[in-house]
Order: sequence, then C-alpha cells, then structure tokens
Amino acid sequence: MLRHGQRYDSEDIHRLIRDDLHANSVIPIRSWNNEIISGKYRQEMVRQFNTTIYPRRQIVENKFSVLKRKFSGDLKARIFLIQLKEIAGKIIVCNIHRHLQFFILKVFYRVNFLISLAI
Repeated sequence: MLRHGQRYDSEDIHRLIRDDLHANSVIPIRSWNNEIISGKYRQEMVRQFNTTIYPRRQIVENKFSVLKRKFSGDLKARIFLIQLKEIAGKIIVCNIHRHLQFFILKVFYRVNFLISLAI
C-alpha cells in the first residue's frame, strides 16, 4: 500500500515488485521539473522501459474490470490456494460467457441476414 506522499513509481515499489514478487515492474517513471532520477531500480526502469508492452496494460485492466463487474470482485474463500482456484474459475466462466455471447450474436445476425435475403 502506498504511504501518504509516496509515488507509485517509487524506488520501494520497484524493489518490492522485483525482489519480493520476482516480477518485472513496468511502471513509467515520473520526473517532475527535470528532477534527477534516483535509485537503482528507477534508473534501470528508465533504461529498460518497454514502450511496446506498457500500452497493453489497458487490455488487462479492461478484462479485470469486466470480470469484477459481471462476476463480482469479492472472494468467498479464506485460504489462499482456494482463492486462486476461485479466481481461476471466475476467469474460465468469464471467457465462456464471452465466447457464448459472440457465438449467439454471430448466429443471430447470420440468421436475420439470411431471413432478410429470403424476403
């Protein structure tokens, strides 16, 4: 959690993501008033920032938003392993729902199109 006044691209957050979570941080560095970028992780992020991957963040956030709206963002399970399974189940149901919607729309419009041609 961010402490009051802490920036989302702080050195502490980059360290947490890389060292503790063993993941890559893809957070754009904010530099105010030509401020010198300090910190080992923030400087590394400036050098390695991937301008191809970062815009795809919107796709992931959109998918999470749909998942939470349609299938609730709350987890009922209290045990971490069961929570992971619950999340996986919600993702599977969300994907099935999306494919069914696409299939139904595709069939519906195809049938309506064929009917309109026959008339």
